[in-house]
Amino acid sequence: MGFRRLSAPVLLASALAVAAAPAARADELRIDLGWDLGLTLGVGGAWILTETLKGYLAPDTCRWCEGNAFDDGVRGALRWDDIAAADATSYVLGFALLPALMLGVNAASARDAGAAVQGAEDLLLVAEAIAFASALNQTTKFLVGRERPFVHALDEEDKLRTDHPSDNNLSFFSGHTTLAFAAAVSGATVATLRGYDTAPYLWVIGGLMALGTGYLRIAADRHYLSDVLVGAAVGALVGWAVPWLHRASLWDDAGPEETERTSLALGPPLSFGMVF
Repeated sequence: MGFRRLSAPVLLASALAVAAAPAARADELRIDLGWDLGLTLGVGGAWILTETLKGYLAPDTCRWCEGNAFDDGVRGALRWDDIAAADATSYVLGFALLPALMLGVNAASARDAGAAVQGAEDLLLVAEAIAFASALNQTTKFLVGRERPFVHALDEEDKLRTDHPSDNNLSFFSGHTTLAFAAAVSGATVATLRGYDTAPYLWVIGGLMALGTGYLRIAADRHYLSDVLVGAAVGALVGWAVPWLHRASLWDDAGPEETERTSLALGPPLSFGMVF
């Protein structure tokens, strides 16, 4: 019932976004291979490095330890009895199915338009959005140090006996939700700017899948609703901004030297996706 209530705003927002998006030329996005690929690999690599060093970087004790009536009420209503199943499903939906949908549909749309290289450029933009959103999320988690809801419910002596103690105080804000919305919105924005016929479907289906990922993080007792809402907002903002800032119209007034770009000519689409 809660999931249905949460679905309505995403459907409405998706419809408004599609309606407001202007028609675009297929060549409207400009990619600088050295700059964009370097940023994606650099930021994404730094983010992955922080994952491997989480035991050293994550706070040992919570800095934000107390709950609130709003988050606690939603937690009680949406938490599953089988939190492990919700946790596993959120990984499959947010880290596998959703990115695969966005990348696969955009690559197919580019091939249908006779521009396979363009599909690789689309992939790079989505990967860039995911890298930036996830790095921002990771930095915030380490700084804020919010205790996860399932850890908050444990007795003090049991908190260090969790499967991953270094993850106990990284609740704010939801990384799964951030990545899911970054992937969904960047993929749909790219499709809209490219003028792909599949853009409206990506807005709606991608939005619902991202919303489902956020819901599952609450059901898995890994995050509060406020964690999910902030993750959705940050992921959506970064997911929109990255392709939007690559519009050719932003560079029309620049001089010849500034507007000379390097095209991404790598043949079939290559995956710069990251697993964490």
